[in-house]
Amino acid sequence: MSRGTSSWIIATGQAWKLYVTVAGLTGSLGLLTAAFFSLTSGGRLFMAFAACGLFLGAATFVWFTAALRCPHCSAKLVWTMVASRPHSSWVIDLAALEHCPVCKARLDRARTAPH
Repeated sequence: MSRGTSSWIIATGQAWKLYVTVAGLTGSLGLLTAAFFSLTSGGRLFMAFAACGLFLGAATFVWFTAALRCPHCSAKLVWTMVASRPHSSWVIDLAALEHCPVCKARLDRARTAPH
């Protein structure tokens, strides 16, 4: 990573986890939308779409919480941010991290960290 990289998550090579999470949550939203549109045609598939959408959303969040970790101290970054930030800003704060909120490892040390 170049020194111009401003996001700690990108610098540690974990940006793909953000993309997988966005895809999972988008799929969940799509299934929930399909559930509500199924109501216009009798609602026979409402429970199936709604259950799958809720399961996919919950599974994606649990996976993201467990997968995004600091390479230095193995802290679960998502859980740390959810527990320490307001509900309205933890995602924004997570995306803008410049260092680990637990061990304070900086961007310049992130490249040499063991994986």
